[in-house]
Amino acid sequence: MSHSKIRKDKRCQNCGYFVATRFCPECGQENVETRRHFHYLFVHFWADFIHYDGLFWKTVISLFFPAKLTKEYLAGKRKSQVNPVQLYIFISFVVFFIPAILPDFSDHPPKTGHKQAQEENIVNPKNSLSIFGLKNLRNIADLDSIQRTLPEEEKLSIYKYAISRTLLGFKQEKKAIKESLKHNFPKAVFLYMPVFAFWLWLFHSKKKWLYFDHGVYTLHYFSLILFITLLHIIVDWLLSFFHTKIHGLITLAIPVYLIYYFFHSHRLMYRETKTVSRLMCTALFIINTLFAPVFLVLYVIVVTLFSAW
Repeated sequence: MSHSKIRKDKRCQNCGYFVATRFCPECGQENVETRRHFHYLFVHFWADFIHYDGLFWKTVISLFFPAKLTKEYLAGKRKSQVNPVQLYIFISFVVFFIPAILPDFSDHPPKTGHKQAQEENIVNPKNSLSIFGLKNLRNIADLDSIQRTLPEEEKLSIYKYAISRTLLGFKQEKKAIKESLKHNFPKAVFLYMPVFAFWLWLFHSKKKWLYFDHGVYTLHYFSLILFITLLHIIVDWLLSFFHTKIHGLITLAIPVYLIYYFFHSHRLMYRETKTVSRLMCTALFIINTLFAPVFLVLYVIVVTLFSAW
């Protein structure tokens, strides 16, 4: 928009500061005529979007080069990349938006008639339990239904019935917990980032590195994890159309790559010898592997308790 007409009034419309040239030296707003034709809204939108889009992809490509973005950002090269916080928020939004819009073709077409009635009575053994001779129990309702229909001599004793209810109740709670973990995982990951940065701060020189530096490194690393997760979701969706074993290889390759990336980027970021860097990375990897799941479970428990209140 560099060809836009400059206002005759030299007072900035945003902050009231005197503007000698095109841009306000106080707030940076361009001192141009603000009343435009209607098409300007669309032109301005696409100009901003293309600018951000180009900068975003440039940033993402650099993200795959270990520690490159972090070192450049800390060196002051910040106009050439998306802000770390904005990058993480945008990628996380896309990661949780894409699966919601991808069509699911895994379900078979609905069946009708006698065949459908037969298939509705088939219970997947993986989703059911067999307890005290009673088979294909999916939940407590199934147990109660069978218990009512059995002859008196074949009904479960009070102790067996109590044990069966407990096991099925645990199965149902386990499923609810898994759903809660899946739902709260993104929030827990976001809250865990300061903890991840804290471990980095704890292991490195306090005079040489600020907590801010570790925070930038953490944001970039977690942004990479999210973006690779996005790629995995898309590839997994595409592979769902084919019968292939590539999915398993990709699932295995992702954590291997992320571990390698962490070790390599850590050494480039903190400029330590290979031996010292590997020892630190191993310690950090073990600590986070042990601590992160505990953090996630505690977060889910706290959220569940507050929601119950």
